Amino acid sequence: MNNDFKELRLDGVTRRFNAGGKASFNAVSGLTLTIKQGEFIALLGPSGCGKSTALNLIAGLLPLSEGGIWLDDERIDALPPEKRGFGMVFQNYALFPHMSVMRNIDFGLRMRRTPAAEIATRVANVLKLVQLVGQENKLPGQLSGGQQQRVAIARAIVIEPPLVLMDEPLSNLDAKLRLETRSEIRRIHRELGSTTIYVTHDQEEAMSLADRILVMIDGVVQQIATPEEIYSQPANLAVASFMGYRNMLELAVERQDGERVTLAGPDVRITGTRKLPLTNGHACIAMRPEEMVVGDGPDGANTFSVHIDGVEYCGRDSLLDVTTGAGFRMHVRTNQRFAAGETVRVHVPVERVLVYPPA
Repeated sequence: MNNDFKELRLDGVTRRFNAGGKASFNAVSGLTLTIKQGEFIALLGPSGCGKSTALNLIAGLLPLSEGGIWLDDERIDALPPEKRGFGMVFQNYALFPHMSVMRNIDFGLRMRRTPAAEIATRVANVLKLVQLVGQENKLPGQLSGGQQQRVAIARAIVIEPPLVLMDEPLSNLDAKLRLETRSEIRRIHRELGSTTIYVTHDQEEAMSLADRILVMIDGVVQQIATPEEIYSQPANLAVASFMGYRNMLELAVERQDGERVTLAGPDVRITGTRKLPLTNGHACIAMRPEEMVVGDGPDGANTFSVHIDGVEYCGRDSLLDVTTGAGFRMHVRTNQRFAAGETVRVHVPVERVLVYPPA
């Protein structure tokens, strides 16, 4: 693997599309990021947020409207895709249906006029790496979806690219295959020591694979951080909402003591941690359903009564749809059994309540 480069740098990368007439919009706006050799970076966000566009800009499949892309000291955004030499794994595999597994994998090497002996060695090595030895003479249609995706990965890495780009590679697989192939992608990345940029809308997928996650919403980068920080310390309400903080209440600010903020509503009084400066008398709290606990908190802190409107059975636990007397709607995940119509007390630890300016 040719991993001699030290970093890939994106500086103000922007892609503008015309939406008819004189109207235009930025699918990607001002993306600035430095990726170190060997990193696994996930571009995460909802559908239509610009993450696949960003990947296509890096690959050279779309031109930039503004900004630049550097591989170490070489500016590469003016180069065509084939001159960049990156490996690409697509959502729909993009395999040649009439070619065998081996011919699909060695296609890029043959196009580069690599010597036959070297092709044979490289293909044999990569077949072992993706665990497809014995399948090399089959056609793609004779393979499972997970096997086809491994062929696509093998084709991308056999050319020994400085960078592997993956665009939602697991989205066409069923749940079991997604888990299996996800672990295979991480294993291959680790064994090769390659640099990978991976596009997904799946939060769990991004957190399990990536060294760092870049969260995009509406074409704008909202946060770049480790999976742990993205999960527990979202930069703003938009990131919190996307990362599963389903309980969001706008309340009046009662008291501030440094980063500790107490907020109050008609029948709710909650203390949490301020994440951004508050500029008026209201703020929005964000809480995960799994961090709300049925029962009274220590000294009654952050505790209130709720009515259970519905129960969604999830296997090892259940998701309760609840409302307070004043009509605040929330969700509570618990392994205790309850029925719709019951009234219970719930609390949330102070450190798990995040406080942001209102949207």
